[in-house]
Amino acid sequence: DLPSIGVPTLAIGAEFDTMDPAAMKTIADEVQNGRYLFCPNAGHMAMFDAPDTYYPGIISFVKGL
Repeated sequence: DLPSIGVPTLAIGAEFDTMDPAAMKTIADEVQNGRYLFCPNAGHMAMFDAPDTYYPGIISFVKGL
């Protein structure tokens, strides 16, 4: 069903997350208006582990809407 999603979507993957970062990239690639943000050296709580990547990535995504 991912290709039927038309709303802008930001999928976030982190290097040490229990959710596979490659799967998150696949989600971003398969939705119509998807973007992918990768947070290196971060786990599931990337907002705390990699704030210098996480927050600018979210801000950039929102500004692009």
